[in-house]
Parts: sequence; C-alpha cells; structure tokens
Amino acid sequence: MTIPFFIEKYVKQIKAMNPKYDKPCEVSKLDPITFTDSENIKLSFVALADTHLPDRNTAEKNLENIFTDISGSKEKIDALILAGDIADYGFTKEYRRFFRVFTRHKNELKLLITMGNHDVRLFYKTALYNITNGIEDLLSINLNGKPYYSYNVNGYRFIVLATEKPCLLEAYISPEQIDFLKNELKKASEENEPCFVICHQPLDNTHGLPKVCKNGSIGKQNNQVKAVLEKHKNVFFLNGHLHSGICDYVESIINKENNVISINLPSYRKENNFGSIPSGAGYICEVYEDKVIFKARSLLTGGYIKGHNTYFEYPLIF
Repeated sequence: MTIPFFIEKYVKQIKAMNPKYDKPCEVSKLDPITFTDSENIKLSFVALADTHLPDRNTAEKNLENIFTDISGSKEKIDALILAGDIADYGFTKEYRRFFRVFTRHKNELKLLITMGNHDVRLFYKTALYNITNGIEDLLSINLNGKPYYSYNVNGYRFIVLATEKPCLLEAYISPEQIDFLKNELKKASEENEPCFVICHQPLDNTHGLPKVCKNGSIGKQNNQVKAVLEKHKNVFFLNGHLHSGICDYVESIINKENNVISINLPSYRKENNFGSIPSGAGYICEVYEDKVIFKARSLLTGGYIKGHNTYFEYPLIF
C-alpha cells in the first residue's frame, strides 16, 4: 500500500519524538497487587488507556510488563480493560505486536479493548479489521463487523463503545450504537449490579474539558451518550484520550444522585500532560457487594502510586 506523502511526513515527525518513551523497564516485585478484602471481592480488573504501541521491540516488551505485574501477585485479576489508542499510527504491524502480547494471556484473564482516535485517524478500515478480529479471538465472540460490544465478567456487565467513522480527535457514535447502549444499561439495571462503560473519549465538560483539550470529548453525540448514562444507577464511565495523568482531572461526577462516575485513565506509554507525568500508570478496580474501589498503580514498573487522586471509593446505591 502506498502511503500519501503528508502521512509519511507526519509519521516521521512523530517517530523522531517517540524513542524516549520506549526505554526498557523492569517490574519490581516489592509491592504486588493486593486487594482490600480478598475474601469478599466480587470482581477485579486493571483499567488502562493509550498504549500507543509502535512497531518497536522495546515498546512491545514494556507492554508485556502489564502482565508481568499482574502475574506477580497472589490475587486473581479477572479482567483488563484498555480504553483505546491501542496503536500509535494504526499500522497492521503495530496490531500484530499488540495482539501477539495480549493473545499470550487470553486464557489468564478477560481482555476488553476498544479503538481510539490514533487507531482510526489515518487507516480506519485497517484498524476496524485488525481490532475486531483481535477482540473476537480474545473473547471468543462475534462482533459482526461492529466495533462496539458488551461482555459479562463474573456477572458484571462491561459495555464497550467505539467510533464508527475516522476521526482526528472526537468520535462518531451512531444512532444504532446509542440504542445498543440504552438496551445494555437497561439489562444492567435489571441485574441490579454496577456497570462499566468503556469509551476512548470522555464526555464534554468533564476531566478539565474543554480547557485541557478543545476537541477532546466524544463530540456531536456527547449529550445523547450522557443522557443515557445518567438515567441509570452505579455506572462507571472509563475513558482515556487526554493523557492527563494522575491529577485533579481523574474523577468527574456525571450524576451524583444515581452514582454515575467518570474516571479518566492516564496514558500508559507516553508521558502525561498534567499531575503525575511518568507513563505506565493505570488503576486496579475492586468491586464488592456494596462498593467499588479504584487504586492507582504503575503497571510498567510495579507498585502502587501514593498521593492525591490515587484512591477512589464509591458506595453503591440500591
């Protein structure tokens, strides 16, 4: 495939900046993953965003560190969610590296991923093909060519949203996908359990938007998605995109009365723009009968991150 000149020039410019992100890191075993209450935990998962994987050996090695950190614990992690920007440019060779790592671990925990703007901005069809095929293999499901889906882990519903058109920054959420979200959240309400909605882009006027990024939200369908989310109880909206790090922008309350919470996840591979700058961070989520807890952790080097905005606890509403 011939790459247009302007795309080739853009890639070369970005590549010149990238090697500093891919210095090989080792995972410490001194502070393994531990749960608040191992006997009563109902669900646990790792929440990450923005792996931005390039076609580079050291970047692939650092991606593997996530699973090295998980396996270094005696606790059982049930799932891992990745809220988009899987690849840096959306090339097939990047997805080959990514799924080579993730496929090695598909029998150890459930792996739920979605597309981000870096995946689709240049080569939407390539991203759609590679990512949907990868998801189908990881979860043994049939997406029928659609990038959005739902999946149950330990009886808890994960609803994964994704853009259905190429986008520079924002997303396109079709009317069909909005209806899908409505139906899945209705099921979650009937199950009377907390629900986790995953999308690369956050909602407008959350997490410092539009101040931190002028066009950093879902976009034109923002209000429709928000209206659906805030009608239901105990919904956790997990997103990335902003590279905000661990800072005051992590948490946004969408609907306090219904306990609808948005958590913006830091960038895994690239340095963050605010707060805790180093890459490699994510959150360990622990779900109990009466509460949901998020703890900040470096999955790149191992160990919990201390300080402000590193621990969130939400009592569930019934």
